[in-house]
Amino acid sequence: MSAPLTEPPIRCAVVATSTGSLDELSDLDDLLYILRLNIHMNGLVYADGLDLHPEAFYQSQTEHPEGETRTSPPSEAAVRSLFRQIRNAGYREIIVTTLSGRISDTVNTVRKVAAETARDIQTYIVDTGTACIAEGHFALEAVKLLRQGFAAADVVEHLERLKPGAEIVFSVHSRAHLRRLPHLNTTEKFVAGLLDLKPVLRFYDGQFSRVDIGRKTENTLDALVESAAAALRQKPVRLYGLYGGNRALYENLAERLHRKTGIMPKAFPISPVIGAHIGPDAVGIARIDKPL
Repeated sequence: MSAPLTEPPIRCAVVATSTGSLDELSDLDDLLYILRLNIHMNGLVYADGLDLHPEAFYQSQTEHPEGETRTSPPSEAAVRSLFRQIRNAGYREIIVTTLSGRISDTVNTVRKVAAETARDIQTYIVDTGTACIAEGHFALEAVKLLRQGFAAADVVEHLERLKPGAEIVFSVHSRAHLRRLPHLNTTEKFVAGLLDLKPVLRFYDGQFSRVDIGRKTENTLDALVESAAAALRQKPVRLYGLYGGNRALYENLAERLHRKTGIMPKAFPISPVIGAHIGPDAVGIARIDKPL
């Protein structure tokens, strides 16, 4: 990355999608805006993390595990409105960090609106290839570098270099949501549900893969911890914790991780849009490689 500018010639804002779990930060920078995805429940549409906070969403999921919930990207109108708000605030550039385009059409909606508004504001779009707080890390990194005086194009170049070092490992403890997971074939889903097995999954570069599978919750948590410990042994990494509606389960995971590595990562709730697909009892660890 080139040296920072002493006085950035163009003001630049950062837009993160709501799946990045950044609503939980009490000191959001005024450069940072949140683009909301949608939750559809009981005939109503909720803005992810705004109209429907994770705590309320997961309580509903626990009480009504068979309830029908679906999600959708932000509308083009919502993206246009947010871009207009940012332009009216005096910004002339936007860096947008989105959840993986392999699991959501959000990035394509943003690209369409960015092309329409190119005369008014220059938009840089980074498909992070990930989700949850791993995704949110990209937006936080962008804000940090802009505050240090780096040009938007250089910030985006840096974010692109971070993408190969971002991954999430997590476990799914809900049978109902296990059946919805796209990475397990029908036989695997049936056997796992029949035997009450709990898969440990990896989300990397927009794709799911199975890391391990265990009968007991303790086995599952230990597999998550070992995955994080292995990453730490290989290179310097930043770790984040993530949890759905079962904070006690996450605290169990965090304690095991601390005993193993001496690290107690900051924990972030999984947004309702992501939780709708993986269930109320999902817990995990996100890692981002630290630049050398």
